[in-house]
Amino acid sequence: MRFPVSPQYSALQKVAHWLLLGLCITQFPTAYAIHRTHEASHRGDVPAPFDMFLHQVHAWSGWTILLLATALLAARFVHGAPKLPDGMTAWQRRIAHAAHAGLYGLILALAVTGTGAMYVWRGFAPVHVALLNAAIALVSLHVAAVIWHQMIRRDGMLLRMLPQRPRSWGAAKSPERLHGLPGR
Repeated sequence: MRFPVSPQYSALQKVAHWLLLGLCITQFPTAYAIHRTHEASHRGDVPAPFDMFLHQVHAWSGWTILLLATALLAARFVHGAPKLPDGMTAWQRRIAHAAHAGLYGLILALAVTGTGAMYVWRGFAPVHVALLNAAIALVSLHVAAVIWHQMIRRDGMLLRMLPQRPRSWGAAKSPERLHGLPGR
């Protein structure tokens, strides 16, 4: 599927991307409370109130992640995404596209299996954990690719997802111009 090409990610895409990252980080410290609340319930005990709070934070942030990922995908259809930098080989482009598709797919699958494990059947939990491990690996690849683009290729890839710097900040040349990329 071909998406429209844009010179820069939209403000909505940038905000959703960074909010998504923040919410993904909240999933880790809150996940352990889910196990504790379920174990307490299975023993017939009342779960600790703070664990119940963390359980709800995990659930609601997970659903918000799903909504943000859906918004990002919709924005990609509407606003498009910047084209990949020149000089990338065909296999690098295929990996980049597959990694992004995989991230969206994993986010959807994590939301479904997490909700299923919490409210339907505990048997979803091992699948959820396996998907989480795959997501961590794919996000690690994503971060490594960004670092490679920024530090080795120096092609300004990271700048497309950062907030646009106002021209009034006084830089004589924008980072894009320093690296021979088209201006914003």
